[in-house]
Amino acid sequence: MMKKIALLFSSTLLLVACGGAPSADKLAKDPELLAKVMTECAELGLKGESTDIAKCNNAKKAQQQLLDDAKKELDKLLGN
Repeated sequence: MMKKIALLFSSTLLLVACGGAPSADKLAKDPELLAKVMTECAELGLKGESTDIAKCNNAKKAQQQLLDDAKKELDKLLGN
């Protein structure tokens, strides 16, 4: 019985932890939040901890999305 409770509790914690990660779209629309998450991820990396977590992966996606959008705008300005 205790094993089932422990498993349920740990699964719940995992879902709550993953659910708290801001989406890539939200990060792309909020530069301050993106900067905060990128700083947190950089600190994790400097400590030798894994950055292969939802919030860091979403931050990478947001950065790529912003770069792609900027490239599209630049192409429009240059007539490409």
